[in-house]
Amino acid sequence: MHIAIVGKNYKGLRNYLKSRGYTYTVLRDKIKQDGKHRKNTVYIDFNDLENEIRKIEQLPKIDACMAVYEQYVEPCAVIARALKLPGLPIEAAAACTDKSKMRELFAKAPKKISPAFKKISSENDLIEFAKNSSFPLIIKPTNLAKSLLVTRCDDLEELIGAYNAAKEIAPKIYAKYAPRASLEMIVEEFMEGSIHSIDAYIDKNGKVSLLDDIVDYQTGYDIGFDDNFHYSRVIPSKLSHSIQKEFRDVAVKAVEALGMKSSAAHIEIIVTIEGPRVVEIGARNGGYRERMHELANGIDILGNQLSTILDQPLDITPKKNEPCAVLELFPKTPGIFSGIQNEDLLKGLQSFNYLSIKPKIGDFVGKSSQGYKASAVIVLHSNDSSVFQNDLQFVNDQVCVTTKLV
Repeated sequence: MHIAIVGKNYKGLRNYLKSRGYTYTVLRDKIKQDGKHRKNTVYIDFNDLENEIRKIEQLPKIDACMAVYEQYVEPCAVIARALKLPGLPIEAAAACTDKSKMRELFAKAPKKISPAFKKISSENDLIEFAKNSSFPLIIKPTNLAKSLLVTRCDDLEELIGAYNAAKEIAPKIYAKYAPRASLEMIVEEFMEGSIHSIDAYIDKNGKVSLLDDIVDYQTGYDIGFDDNFHYSRVIPSKLSHSIQKEFRDVAVKAVEALGMKSSAAHIEIIVTIEGPRVVEIGARNGGYRERMHELANGIDILGNQLSTILDQPLDITPKKNEPCAVLELFPKTPGIFSGIQNEDLLKGLQSFNYLSIKPKIGDFVGKSSQGYKASAVIVLHSNDSSVFQNDLQFVNDQVCVTTKLV
């Protein structure tokens, strides 16, 4: 099998394909061309796909196209259709990468499954929405991931300030993380409740297969930060069985509302007092899910993504049920990065599995709402629930990003 990886890839994916006997070609974004020689790579101008598809058609026969980063979901759908391969419908791909289009389709579902919202292009749009809404409100880009520039606002002054701040720093953020896009924003109701997610696979007929495990989140706000990042992702879920059933029903309705087919899906939902409400759906597996579900459940996430786009049977039945957590650390106070508090003790925990520290000592680190990504990522896993819970509590209480003021 020959797999086209569209736009951007990572070493773990390449190694996975090679270890399973697949061949692959990376259709790398021409914007990222840096003069380095890369094996199995063809540079593509994604701003001129109509002509570039002719180049792709000259490659050895491609059996499937896959995108594992948000900004390449729609180009992947376009290429798959041109090559007459199974893939996400282009209209669904557009909705999965534009929160405004996504919300419009959610609004057509049989019952309310997402918050009221408005696409904004001026301060007046914010003022009009706020007149008929209650604070707090959320302002966010329609076309970025990882909570970048997402801000909770408690009054109109904060709302207008966040909008203008986003416009000011957007060119730098988009140049780095979404160079073919530009800032578009929505304002929406703030949904009070706990946030969770579930991953799914949708076959060529639109049948949705959900994983068993729901992932529980904590946000920056939950742990006392003035920032909306996802701090922790933990399985198994603490939601009751009845809420989990309702959660799963809403997840399926949301996927169906977008018309998704031949794709993985990552569905984020807030459980409010009025029921589950969808935050967003990504046409990909969720962040860190390969590691989490392999450790906790023995499920091959990438393998199932390939099975989905190749129209082959899935294998998503858990082989085990063990606790696992992924934590993303941001600084509480932006400043000069000076380290991770209690790093050595963290590495000595029985549940410790992985630590990645992103910045170097002396780099500036900041909030996700200001366009920064996590300073560190921690993974904990154990087959002993009590050990896991004690270690997770230690990280929550004793491990953090330390900074010095500029």
